[in-house]
Formats: sequence, structure tokens, C-alpha cells
Amino acid sequence: MRIVDYALATDGGTQVIDLEKDDGQRVCIGLDGRMDSTGAGKQLFIGAGPESPNVLMLPIAGPEENEVLLLLQRWLEETQGSTRREFLMSADIETLQGQDLLDRLALEFLLVVRPRDVGT
Repeated sequence: MRIVDYALATDGGTQVIDLEKDDGQRVCIGLDGRMDSTGAGKQLFIGAGPESPNVLMLPIAGPEENEVLLLLQRWLEETQGSTRREFLMSADIETLQGQDLLDRLALEFLLVVRPRDVGT
């Protein structure tokens, strides 16, 4: 698995990571950050963005969301050992390029989605 792209929207903070799985399939996983959204900072989705025609908004704390979080956890465990994580998180982000930058942004994405308060 590997992160192939990352996007931060100008809508208030929606983030999307594009993950390529071992079988070559790609899945875009996002966190709704629209300032006017009731799910801002809480709602995960599958798709290019929360307003994309084919977006799948995942029920907060539901089984679909858990499946996506487990996929991200698997990416973390399989590709980002503790030494690499430490290197990426301590590096000046301005100096990172290519896969290092994508992995750092994905790590930051995980830091946001893991501890979020999913209560109402």
C-alpha cells in the first residue's frame, strides 16, 4: 500500500488522501472540513470531496468508518515503521518531497481522524 496523492481543499479544511492498495485499487479517503458542514472535522467520506457526485459519506462511528480506519491503520503498520514515523514527523515539512511528503501528510491526517470527538 502507498499514498499516491493528498489534497487540502480551500473550503475550510477538507482533506483527502488517495491510497493505493496492494491489489492496485485506489481509494480516496477524506475528512469533511467544510466550515458550514454539521460534520466538519468529524465526518469521513470516500470520494474526491464531500460534494462530489459519487461521494459516500460514512456514518460517524459506524462499521463503514471503522473499516476505513482499519485500512489506514494497516497502511501505517505495514509501511511506516517507528523510525520512519519519527523521521517524518520531526522533519521540517518544507524540506520533504515526493513519497516522504505524501507519507507525512497522511500521518498528519491520521493524527486528526483518530482522536476526533465523534459525539454530537
